[in-house]
Amino acid sequence: MFKAVLASLRLAFALVCVGIGLILGAQWFGFIPDSRIEQEIARRKTCQNIAISTLDDIRNQRWPILDSMLRTIVKKDDQLLSIGIRTDVGVLRIATDNHTRCWHSPEAARKLTAPDGTKPIVVDDVPEWVRSGQSASKKTNAPSGRSGLSFAEDGRAKIRSLAKKFTGSGQTDEAAADTASPDPATQTNDNLCLEIPIMLKSQHWGNLEFCFRSPPTGLFGGVLDAGITKFILFFVACGMGSYTLLMMRIMGVFSRTQVVPDRVRQALDTLAEGLLVLDGSEKIVLANENFLTINGFEMEELIDRLASDLPWFFPGNATGDSSPKRVFPWSRAIQERQSVTAEILRMTGRDGVHRVFSVNAGPIGEDNKQKGALVTFQDVTHVEKHRVELENMLTMLRKSKDEIQKKNQELEILATRDALTGCLNRRAFFERMEPMLEQFRREGRPLSCFMVDVDHFKSVNDTYGHHTGDEVLRSVSAVLRQMFEEQHIVCRYGGEEFCVMLPGFDLDQAFDEAERTRLAIMNVRLADPEALRLTASIGVSETRFGAAETQDLINQADECLYVAKRGGRNQSVVYDPERVSVLGEEEPQTADIADPDLAKLPFHAVTALVSALAYRDPATAEHSRRVADLCVKASDGLLCQRETYVLEIAALLHDIGKIGVPDTVLHKPGPLDESEWKIMRRHNTVGLDIIAGTFHCDELENVIRSHHSMSRDRGSNRPIDFKSMSISARLLKIADTYDSITSDRTYRKGRSSEEAVLELRRCAGTQFDTELVEHFLKRTVFGNDDMALGYPTSRGIALAVPKHLALKIGQQIEQLADAIDAQDIEALQKLAAELAEIAEENYLMPIVDSAARIGIVAQESEEEMQWINLFKETQILMDLCRATQNAHLAESSHSH
Repeated sequence: MFKAVLASLRLAFALVCVGIGLILGAQWFGFIPDSRIEQEIARRKTCQNIAISTLDDIRNQRWPILDSMLRTIVKKDDQLLSIGIRTDVGVLRIATDNHTRCWHSPEAARKLTAPDGTKPIVVDDVPEWVRSGQSASKKTNAPSGRSGLSFAEDGRAKIRSLAKKFTGSGQTDEAAADTASPDPATQTNDNLCLEIPIMLKSQHWGNLEFCFRSPPTGLFGGVLDAGITKFILFFVACGMGSYTLLMMRIMGVFSRTQVVPDRVRQALDTLAEGLLVLDGSEKIVLANENFLTINGFEMEELIDRLASDLPWFFPGNATGDSSPKRVFPWSRAIQERQSVTAEILRMTGRDGVHRVFSVNAGPIGEDNKQKGALVTFQDVTHVEKHRVELENMLTMLRKSKDEIQKKNQELEILATRDALTGCLNRRAFFERMEPMLEQFRREGRPLSCFMVDVDHFKSVNDTYGHHTGDEVLRSVSAVLRQMFEEQHIVCRYGGEEFCVMLPGFDLDQAFDEAERTRLAIMNVRLADPEALRLTASIGVSETRFGAAETQDLINQADECLYVAKRGGRNQSVVYDPERVSVLGEEEPQTADIADPDLAKLPFHAVTALVSALAYRDPATAEHSRRVADLCVKASDGLLCQRETYVLEIAALLHDIGKIGVPDTVLHKPGPLDESEWKIMRRHNTVGLDIIAGTFHCDELENVIRSHHSMSRDRGSNRPIDFKSMSISARLLKIADTYDSITSDRTYRKGRSSEEAVLELRRCAGTQFDTELVEHFLKRTVFGNDDMALGYPTSRGIALAVPKHLALKIGQQIEQLADAIDAQDIEALQKLAAELAEIAEENYLMPIVDSAARIGIVAQESEEEMQWINLFKETQILMDLCRATQNAHLAESSHSH
């Protein structure tokens, strides 16, 4: 260290000596201006300006004003000692303070000459153009006087004299002559006296006298002026210090980092990443071109600046200042002597943009010597932007998924639960029971069920009102759900009848549960009326008796239920085909109870026919489903469960014959003409043929045939014999008419529910059964049950789908959201394809198109853009499918 400092001092002293030599050489040859010459020129101008300004006052003899002005000038100029005005006869007309003491005799004073030294300056009030003409005649009157040497000439003479002394040579004749000549600018007491002749009307009036301070003498007897002397002393003092520091820095005393060669800089500038070279104190030594361009910095402002002082931006800090405890990657690289990779930092550039960099830092140097660090910055702003978009999209998808799950739960309740009792409806009951029955039969395990019917329920409605009847049903269902819903299946099968499935229970265990249920119902008490006591009849059956389908098992339990009712009610009866009933009579055969083919109405076959109709005419299929729902609600309290089931099937299939109607007639936007009406009326016959050939059920055919006959008789005046027609057919006609009035058609707008009620009542007695009309209105319209489907959505599609289809779509979308969340492209494509197939079967083309776009986007190559587009398309698809659920949620809100 000491050697380096000593070497730096030597180099600094050498540089200072070289500098002094250069300064003296420049002064010797006159390249550096002599301050004395500049001062003489300035004094000459000052004297000339003062003389010109005083000429007018002298001519007009304004002596007080002139005296005041001259005194003011002397006070303001610290180099000017005094000023005086003397006439040509030697009278001192005006003089400032100390002028008499400072002024020498006229012989010692010198005339102020022009800058070239050729002639003295004379102040005259005669214009130049007049004076030029009079110059020949006035030449003899010009003031005599000898021009003095300038300061430059005097200085050069002294330099030559000093040089001769140093060389030891004698004086030349020319030098002797110069030395022998008298100095016209004699100085006494450090004063310099100057005078300017004043001419008035081409006559010499007097002189203007000036006394200045003599300039200070420099080194070597005036060879160097005082300004150069001070400059040399300053240069020696400051040069030694600054040159020493410079040499120490260059030699690496303060910085061990060597200067980066130009070829290395050029190589680093070719890198696509930003790069910083730091020294051991984390100061920036070099920044490549990419780093400067991206962030808008200049090289000069980064050199010797701490890398941690750059405008780093931390999202958790609102001010953007770095935390005192934060350790940057280059700090760890220098301190731990280990490379740090892929650390994310954010910087605010000169343009105000926050950029994200992936920072890699590695130490420079060998062993434990901390030479610095090499830091690279990869701009990953666009990647980070995509990541943030993905996170936002995932968050939105999770919210959508939660919303879908919530709505699916609500929809599942609406689609599978009875609105009054909360038990499973019959459709959901069959969907769950059919696979369960098949599984238990395959495994050889027992499965039992029992039917529960509230005794004298019609009397309760007639005596206490329907609101009490509803409360009775809610109380009985609460008992059943509390006892069995956790592990078993509870269904409101129709009216006051309930069905309970007991998987894994044999006949004896099922009978025990039935007895417990019967006793629990007997203990039900209502707040109003308090005196009402409830009982129930129960029929029990098990799969051991050869029930091949769910409907067979329910029919067996239902037969036992009617045996219990005929036996006095409030009892449980176990199914046994070989024994005699408790009443002592032989059990009636299936043919005596109902049509034996009634048990052979598979719901899947009905669904297949309705799906075929929906493919041809979705509006008619939806109309049929709405009519079926209305019929099931209206049959409450009028029909048994078997008759209700047949009525529901009849409502779903009453317009199935429209499958055979040509599209030109079926989808005609306007009213039909007579020939087209003939073709349309044939759909009744086609529908009856389809039903007869598919189900072979006379009761189902009779209901639909009676419905069609009432439609044909509507135009005639012959009254309709309602007594000869079944209740099911009459209810089907009322429900069909109500939904037709309130539904939109291609050629007219649907009317309101109030208008439909007025129309039904107006035609009651002629086209409809009067009592059934009021019962229908009470159970459907005034009972706040479900309303018709068909709600337009924000995307312009009528998503009036069945409840079970809406539930299936909701389940598909829920799985689709799971696939997106897991970023499983294959599962996403598969689910989208399945959803497109379901939607296409139900003529939901917007959902089909959206699912197809997901399949196209899933095949894109760029992964980042692929997922962003997939998220967007999935969101659109979920919005469309959510509308299928919102329709049912809306109808539920209207009904309550």
